[in-house]
Amino acid sequence: MNFAGGINNPLQVVPKRREARLPAALYVRMLGIDANGKAFHQSVMTVDISLSGARVTGLTADLNPGDIVGLQSSGEKCRFKVAWVQNIGNGTIDVGLQSLEKGTSPWREKLQKNPDEGGERYPCNGSVSLRSAAFATPIWGTLRDISAGGCYVQCVNVAAVGEIVSGQFTLNGISINGVAEVCTSRSTVGMGLQWCDLGWDGQTKLNNILQILSANPTETNSNKIQALAQLEKLHQLVVALRERMESNHTLVTVEMIGRLADAQEKLSEALKSVQG
Repeated sequence: MNFAGGINNPLQVVPKRREARLPAALYVRMLGIDANGKAFHQSVMTVDISLSGARVTGLTADLNPGDIVGLQSSGEKCRFKVAWVQNIGNGTIDVGLQSLEKGTSPWREKLQKNPDEGGERYPCNGSVSLRSAAFATPIWGTLRDISAGGCYVQCVNVAAVGEIVSGQFTLNGISINGVAEVCTSRSTVGMGLQWCDLGWDGQTKLNNILQILSANPTETNSNKIQALAQLEKLHQLVVALRERMESNHTLVTVEMIGRLADAQEKLSEALKSVQG
């Protein structure tokens, strides 16, 4: 591809943004037809988001400005137009996206329910790192309770009610990257948050956390949470490895097959050791 500004041009200038974007690291699914006419379906991560667009990173499919792709997150799928493409090395590209569906976004759709209707809230003690358009630096806080509808974060710096924040919520080794709306806010005390989007994998992580907390609300089963966290890491590795192996440029060696066989044997042993 020799066109100006294509993915083979690593010095392409990223256009100036017409609206402020919120830094947000969400795992989303991108699907479409690449520059070679082949269908692709890949996990990528957002760098920042807005109501009308986003920047995503980690894509290996070849795309051109003007291509139409779909993004899926938390069960919602929206169509986007590729605004620009930038080669960042290691066979991956960053892509700027512009929404084709005005007023629709997979990550900023407000939940159509009251935050208090998000199910039972469970006390917990986790860490939180949030970004807000109102603050130049991250908001650090402690996760004090969590539910299917949202959570409460104890922190000194707080965003205003109605603001959108994004960041990482970590509880007993499980980390969720999510976007939330501030529904209550008290200076130097904390914020009540309502989930807006947890990415394509965050909802599963949240369900696992809530299931464990509901089974033992007075004392968290840390061993089980840590095991689930480790299992989630293995799942991410399997997804990444599968995507690399499906690439036409990947060479599969006998040594790799042996390592996969060893991993399968160890997982089988772990499965047999699980009681109940």
